Amino acid sequence: MRSKLPCAGTLATCGFALLALASGAAIASEPPFPNRAVRIIAAQQAGSAADHVARAMADALADHWGVPVVVDNRPGASGAIGTQAAARAPSDGYTLLVGGLSNVVTSPSLDPDYGVDPENDLIAIGRIARVPFVLAIHVDVPASSLADLVRHARANPGELVFATSGPTAYSRLVVERLARGQGIHLLTVEYRGAPAATLDLVAGRAHLQVNEVATMKQHADAGRIRPLAIAGDRRAAALPSVPTFAEAGAAAIPMSPWYGLFAPAGLSRETRARLDSAYRAVMRETRVRARLETLGYEPMSDEPGAFAEALRRDLATVSTFAREVGRVPVR
Repeated sequence: MRSKLPCAGTLATCGFALLALASGAAIASEPPFPNRAVRIIAAQQAGSAADHVARAMADALADHWGVPVVVDNRPGASGAIGTQAAARAPSDGYTLLVGGLSNVVTSPSLDPDYGVDPENDLIAIGRIARVPFVLAIHVDVPASSLADLVRHARANPGELVFATSGPTAYSRLVVERLARGQGIHLLTVEYRGAPAATLDLVAGRAHLQVNEVATMKQHADAGRIRPLAIAGDRRAAALPSVPTFAEAGAAAIPMSPWYGLFAPAGLSRETRARLDSAYRAVMRETRVRARLETLGYEPMSDEPGAFAEALRRDLATVSTFAREVGRVPVR
């Protein structure tokens, strides 16, 4: 009599089929992204522009998604610590980065040991805000304009202390361009972050700094510092009477700082689509834009792919900019 038992091959085929069905059911039953807390890394100190923008985005995304979104401040090494942490995080969407011109463009371009290739290690989701930067001096410095500052620096070479957050920071390039173009010598002192540098500027231990307009304006309003020139391609809405470098008679600054949302490379198509959708949704919200404007920032909103293209342009621009001030970019 012929046996009715299935052969071993048939059993194996059935087993694989059952495993595939079980695996598919598990995937289908997994809640869509995000279903737990999301982390946004800010590669600067608390109180910095990156921190302000990250917290505005975290609150907006938490409301949009209905899950906690926390800010993780990772300052240090000209932004390398936080930027590396984001780039090396799992590519699942649960670790994001609010990055800016310094830690995503100038530092990777100028530091051969930075450890992050912004175009290959990160996904550019979208810009959040243009954050104007301004050169300001302590009120004890006898200058009421950029031209006055240059004359004073020429008469006192090496005596004015320039406070910067690192050798590859955007602010450092701005002042190096000014110094090189005007033939002045400044004493450069590096700080762990822009907030620490600003504390010394306000206290008079430093004489000049380039930092975000919102922070500088509050100290200017209090009579502690004096803003002289906007480091960008147009004036800042928060300080409309302050000229740009070009308007003040110095070489134009070709880039305006921005902060944007990034994710580690390698995201799945579905997770990327959800991040793109959430970014566009929160950047359309009036309250989100109003919060950024209250900080003195100018909200931005990119369509998919636009930020990546802008990043490529800025990386090319900073290479030219760096060569003009005697730096040799590594990219």
